[in-house]
Amino acid sequence: MSTESTVVIIGLGWLGEPLARTLQAGGHRVAGTTTDAAKAARLRRDGVPAEVLDLNTPLPPAWPARLAADTLVLCVPPGKVEQYAATLGRVATLAAGGGVRRLLFTSATSVYGGRGNKTEADAGPDSERGERMLAAELAVRQSGIPQVLCLRLSGLVGGSREPGRFLAGRRFEGGEEPVNLVALEDLLRFIPAILAREDWPATLNVSAPHHPSRRDFYTRAAQLRELPPPVFDGGGAGGKCIDGAALSRWLGLDYLVTDWFAWLAARKARD
Repeated sequence: MSTESTVVIIGLGWLGEPLARTLQAGGHRVAGTTTDAAKAARLRRDGVPAEVLDLNTPLPPAWPARLAADTLVLCVPPGKVEQYAATLGRVATLAAGGGVRRLLFTSATSVYGGRGNKTEADAGPDSERGERMLAAELAVRQSGIPQVLCLRLSGLVGGSREPGRFLAGRRFEGGEEPVNLVALEDLLRFIPAILAREDWPATLNVSAPHHPSRRDFYTRAAQLRELPPPVFDGGGAGGKCIDGAALSRWLGLDYLVTDWFAWLAARKARD
């Protein structure tokens, strides 16, 4: 596989698979990995070169030639990998040795703790998950790959991720906390636009500009699916609100989703 204008995606899952197809449609040469042999075979039949790679087993001693690429997208959620930071750091180090010169890591906004508006400069986890994500960011930055962008994603919705089912019929605290979300359709616009540029910043947030309360958003999402709404206790007003505007300004692209209630209604109407 030539390294010119090529992208390898580690993790052809909820985001990685549609991203691969989007990039192919845009003229990129794309390959990727999954942990599932049957899925890899299906993807190959569908025209997406896919290999089986389980990050919970010993990694190869060198970056595989079949995964040679200019750009690596690490699209691996922390719940899927033991020793998450160390493992991703090792993957990135192997990729650097294999000639990869750019790495986009899909991190998460769990790296922000506390309350109030959070920009890229405000990382300070207050959870184990957030600590793990920040450690993984540091590990991939230390890999030797010349350009690394940590794309901190807010809560993921769209595609197979139906928010009406997330909390239906359950009881939670913090009903007034703002939601921080990003839709799959926005990610599939933003990431190809990022890959088309060379002037990468170190970190960018991805979070739609509308932040209704958890109570309002998840209640409406459940109602539209005719599911029992969640029950929220009070609290959470003035909670954490992720600012995703820097990405939009840098790319010159507005978010498609600027009203989550309109998005929920349109998604329901398409079904």
